[in-house]
Amino acid sequence: MKNFIPFLLVILLTGCSQISQFSPQKDGQIIDQESKWQESEDQKIVKNKEQISQNAIMLLVPKCNEGEMSACNDAGANYEFLKQYENAAIYYEKACNGGVELGCANLGILYEHGLGVKKDPKRAAEIYRTSCNQGGARSCYNLANAYRKGEIVAQNYALAMNAYENACKKNDIPSCANIGAMYELGLGVEKDERRAYQIYKVACFRGFSKACPQMKRLGIKLGEINE
Repeated sequence: MKNFIPFLLVILLTGCSQISQFSPQKDGQIIDQESKWQESEDQKIVKNKEQISQNAIMLLVPKCNEGEMSACNDAGANYEFLKQYENAAIYYEKACNGGVELGCANLGILYEHGLGVKKDPKRAAEIYRTSCNQGGARSCYNLANAYRKGEIVAQNYALAMNAYENACKKNDIPSCANIGAMYELGLGVEKDERRAYQIYKVACFRGFSKACPQMKRLGIKLGEINE
């Protein structure tokens, strides 16, 4: 999750003319000039979001250069949205070096997947670990996922649980929900479905919608919820 959500601006065009206008033939076909400007609403939405990100970058980059480190992370997020990953990496690194832990988590993801930088899972894990130890909740979440999956580090459920717990203590609700999954499956801890149900329940009530069906499913199984 990045610390940026583009605003949605939709322009509704009304009162379009019913009369088609045509240009001369090209390659033996008549070209409807209306088709050159008519776009689907989805295309308009994408273009509007991209323009908003470009405008945001123009405001955020000077603030970053003046030392506002949170602006560096936000600039990185906008560059990433535009798929300008090399620029995203530059600004995430500035944010990370400036003490913005979310910037570290975002930078680690780029190294993990090789976006704008050479793919380096080992460095990604190091970034997550360092940031997590410094209180970065999202980096703890990313580190926990890495240990649970065993793709960029050796699989270690105990370390995954520890990292999830560190993130959960910092109010990262997806991490809290994943603790429930670890208890339900008995990964790194003794299997405890009733405890898992209670954890899912709290995460659901705190607004993490993905935990709600897990709570209901397990609640029915345990007789806590009627079908």
